[in-house]
Amino acid sequence: MMPGSESTEPTTAPRGHALGFGCASLYGLPGRRERRAVLESAYDLGIRHFDVAPIYGLGIAEAELGDFAQAHNDIRIATKFGIRPTVIGRMAGFVQPPVRRMLQTSTTVKSKVKQSGAAPDAGVVGRVLYSRGDYSVAAAKRALLSSLRVLRTARIDYFLLHEPHAVLADDYQDLVDYLETQRSRDVIGCWGPAGDLSRADDASVATLSARAPALQCPYDLIAGYRGPQPERDRLNITFGFLAEALPRVIGVMSSEPEFRAQCSELLDADLGDPRTVLRLLVRDAVAHNPSGTVLVSSTKIKNLEMTCGSVDVALRNEVQVANMIRDCFLGVRAAR
Repeated sequence: MMPGSESTEPTTAPRGHALGFGCASLYGLPGRRERRAVLESAYDLGIRHFDVAPIYGLGIAEAELGDFAQAHNDIRIATKFGIRPTVIGRMAGFVQPPVRRMLQTSTTVKSKVKQSGAAPDAGVVGRVLYSRGDYSVAAAKRALLSSLRVLRTARIDYFLLHEPHAVLADDYQDLVDYLETQRSRDVIGCWGPAGDLSRADDASVATLSARAPALQCPYDLIAGYRGPQPERDRLNITFGFLAEALPRVIGVMSSEPEFRAQCSELLDADLGDPRTVLRLLVRDAVAHNPSGTVLVSSTKIKNLEMTCGSVDVALRNEVQVANMIRDCFLGVRAAR
């Protein structure tokens, strides 16, 4: 879907526990104790949905979340298959603390490694650390058994195809049959694709998305949905509402003082303050997934507190202001 083509009106008011926690960025922290503190804080703030994958933390994320789940049996867990750490990647997982300490001394090196190692197709580091491309029934079986064992659970709430774009085969009916069988046996709660689902050139992913009982795709105020819009009869998870939109909105508010003043007056809050921008983006993301889950991923407990505290606190004229900002980036803002 093209950015801006979706409805910009929320269908219902946001809900108090609409947020889930994405574990991907958690492994920017060097120590297990620090990571557990963030997970505990997310739980204390009311979050009950936790999203993980075998590649997060280069193979250690599922195990750590499994330990956390033993003390919190009311949480929902989403994990994925299709991308796994290579042998080298798993070895790197055991030496992450000293590697992170080294990277912290050079932000330039850290940025390059992070960009290159974000996924199997994200550069040399990604190709060394991750293997991908296997969405066969055999691979799904291996992944499911492994995740159940490592997470120490008899049931996984969401079992998702991790970034299947350009990799999913045309003939995937056997995979769907297998996933539906596991769903009927209550080994998984539901299944579906996770990632950017908006690429029109991938007919297999588009068809699978239409059939899946759950979807996980990006949404932010500027780009909109990078996948199908949420539906009331489907489990919808969105993510990425802050990563790109927050710095871009802060930037336009800084560079266009008249526009900032106009929006701030309508909002009755200062959009020159990054905390206000964050509040607006939280409200917009949750309002555009009213019956689903919006993932937030942070290593800073104060940011988690601010995000969770923004969900149910409405801002004056927030929908109008969000639309004005969206139009600004789309280049169709009315002359002021």
